[in-house]
Amino acid sequence: MKVRKHWLIAIVALLAIGGLAGCSSGVNDQAKNADQASSSNSSNAKTAKDESILKDAQELNADGKYKKSNQKLSTIDLADLNKKGFGTLKTEFFNLQKSNDKFLLKKSQSGSKTTTTNNGGSTTSNATPTTNNSFDSYGKFTGDYYFYNDDDGDRQQSSLTINSDGTVIQNNNDGSAFHGSATVKSSGERGVLSYDVTSDTNDTKSINANVEVDVVWSNGEHETYYGYMSYDGDSVLTDGKSYDGDLVNEVWVHY
Repeated sequence: MKVRKHWLIAIVALLAIGGLAGCSSGVNDQAKNADQASSSNSSNAKTAKDESILKDAQELNADGKYKKSNQKLSTIDLADLNKKGFGTLKTEFFNLQKSNDKFLLKKSQSGSKTTTTNNGGSTTSNATPTTNNSFDSYGKFTGDYYFYNDDDGDRQQSSLTINSDGTVIQNNNDGSAFHGSATVKSSGERGVLSYDVTSDTNDTKSINANVEVDVVWSNGEHETYYGYMSYDGDSVLTDGKSYDGDLVNEVWVHY
């Protein structure tokens, strides 16, 4: 009788342990499912918010308010556009931005002729960006770039587009845009200052440039960028200049 009693106690104990393990596993699964649902809900809410902003920007574009449309677009976090589920939004974002810039560029060109006095005479200059075919052999350095490290929103730069004909547009966070033209050539420049763009940090590094991109902005200013490929295979442009001590002045990463 005593032996049988001991066996019964052992069986009951094992069943109790199994029941507790099952409960623990069930609780863990429920917690995991709750976390996934929360993450999914957060992503859906972010997508819905950005879609609403894009819709407002599209309406401003349709009304001919191109600068305000770009200002509305600048409230979308560009980092979101590379996330899963944002592919369609990303395409519509850049299509709309290019539409805005197209009309803003036309306005800029139509008003770019200025009359100045030089030695008592009047001269007229036209700052219309010129085109060229220098990028035919460097197509991977054309397209859309985002500004890396905006210093917590303290920098004006937002996005940069280099077209295959060399025309350049820099969009700024205040809705303004700079226009210019660029030429590209091979470069062997070494030890150029840049960011480690694959680390998602402000860590700097020295790079060896593959190309040199020379930009002439519509106001006559010149700017040089050094282009190279990141470890992730993205095209990167840096002006190689230091900023605020331990930062880099301008670094652009291709989308």
